[in-house]
Amino acid sequence: MRDNLPIIRGFNKTSEAGFDVFATSIFLGGCNLRCPYCMNANLVRKKTKKIDIEEIKQHVINEKVGWVMISGGEPTITEESSLIALLEEIKSWGCKIGMSTNGTNPETLRQIVPHLNYVALDMKSAKNEDYDNIVGDEKLLIMNNVYISQSILAVNKLKRKDFDFEIRTTLFPPFINQAAIAEIGTLIRKSDKWVLQQFRHSKNMLDENALNIKPYDENEVKEIVDVAKRFCNNVTLRYV
Repeated sequence: MRDNLPIIRGFNKTSEAGFDVFATSIFLGGCNLRCPYCMNANLVRKKTKKIDIEEIKQHVINEKVGWVMISGGEPTITEESSLIALLEEIKSWGCKIGMSTNGTNPETLRQIVPHLNYVALDMKSAKNEDYDNIVGDEKLLIMNNVYISQSILAVNKLKRKDFDFEIRTTLFPPFINQAAIAEIGTLIRKSDKWVLQQFRHSKNMLDENALNIKPYDENEVKEIVDVAKRFCNNVTLRYV
């Protein structure tokens, strides 16, 4: 077992892990954003128990698990050498690795993407002010960093047959409407995979006030999807 591994704060043996395969999921703690609709409040606040990585390793090897998905929180705020050590350890188990990220740390993403086979990149809004309202302890050049992360992923997809990515947008009504989808659409390539996720209520939601916000209904979602399809040829829905 490698030294310098990060603390693992969550572990699901088999789940739909935020992309379109079932995978074992590892969750790292902490996040530099405070999205009100986040369903992993305890992970963001590092209030979950520590998981022994040996338990995860034995499950992956014994069950011949094909994919491990790393999420959080935000994985890329983990110290870079520690994160790479984790990725190398998981790769030694003989599986592929995916990761969910908010894209705010492109230089870390650039360093770790050679170890990844799939990345789900959140694009929460096209407006800096929306991001400004969900930053944690420090202000960041959010949109610029997300653009850079998107470009890093696109270049890697062109270079590698063993890598793919998706751009993911949660349909949170205070951030996302048809106009906002059109704005994000200008940043999406026609050939990208753009996943629109339904906003869902959860008992672990970071901001309890988000429970008072009604998710879009079926017709409203369809109208948003129709707008997205004007900009991208590969739009899919999740959790609807």
